[in-house]
Amino acid sequence: MSESMSDELLPYVSIVIPVFNEERYLLSCLTSLMLLSYPKDRHEILLIDNGSTDRTLEIARRFSEVSIHVKEDVKVGAVRNYGVQKAKGSVVVFLDSDCVVCQDWLTDGVGKLTANPDSVIGGQYLLRDNPSWLEKYWILTSRGRTITEISLVGGCIFTPKEIFQNIGGFDEYLNAGEDSDLAVRLKKEHINVEIDPSLSVVHLGNPSNVMPFIGRQLWHSSDYINGLPHSLRDKTFLLTLAFMAGMTGLLGSLIFLPAAKSTLIISAFLVFACPGVLSVKRIRRSGVNDKRLFDYVSIYLVDWLYLIGRTLGVLSGIKNRLSFRSNAKVRRR
Repeated sequence: MSESMSDELLPYVSIVIPVFNEERYLLSCLTSLMLLSYPKDRHEILLIDNGSTDRTLEIARRFSEVSIHVKEDVKVGAVRNYGVQKAKGSVVVFLDSDCVVCQDWLTDGVGKLTANPDSVIGGQYLLRDNPSWLEKYWILTSRGRTITEISLVGGCIFTPKEIFQNIGGFDEYLNAGEDSDLAVRLKKEHINVEIDPSLSVVHLGNPSNVMPFIGRQLWHSSDYINGLPHSLRDKTFLLTLAFMAGMTGLLGSLIFLPAAKSTLIISAFLVFACPGVLSVKRIRRSGVNDKRLFDYVSIYLVDWLYLIGRTLGVLSGIKNRLSFRSNAKVRRR
């Protein structure tokens, strides 16, 4: 952005932060925003609470610069959309509450968007200091390479407000993957989507060990069944179904061998190939090309755990749906 541009000519920016029980990282997030180089009178910070029961709002109220709004009992896409409804800026920036930014993050992002006003620009997630094994192989970065593709991460998106509203905002039915869905719809409308690693944010809230990681994926996928048929637009859901089919066939084949050898082969292929599809996608997306064999195996294992968690979430959703129908029948009697 030109240093000679006066503050009055800078676009007014609305930073939208959805929160739900984020007391652990919110202070770090908001503190980093207080240090932004972008003029304070040219941006606002909107915190949209989804019904927190911890100290989230108490922490947010320490910052007079933060405008607090409440939108309860909806999915994160609806929370973000509500923030846009309240936004005054012509530029909207989405940031997650467990992320921290550098001093020039907003200045650089707005400058890039001003130079490309018909685009939506996203950053990536960076590792915190001293990451765990799981974090290291879950968060892959491109080391500065700008990527032109259709992928966005919800925790770092710069968009003209008009473009966002015209596209219909985030899908409010999706439990997860609303950022990728947005990118796909933008691309279909021939709107340029660019991922610029220089705008990346440090993501503090990644699970650091196996069980919380699986638990998070379970939660993200627990509403896939309730979201049908909308969930069928989510490629991750479709890949999870293929992985589930493979696991089911593999277990069945082991029980009924030797009658089901062909099923065993197909099922084993699905179980081992599906995580590989995710790994290839993530490696290509990040642009990493200097990994050792151990690194590639570790990336694959993380994606296998990812699909295990997603599978458990789908099974949980099926169980809840069947339980709901059973209870409904009892009430009708």
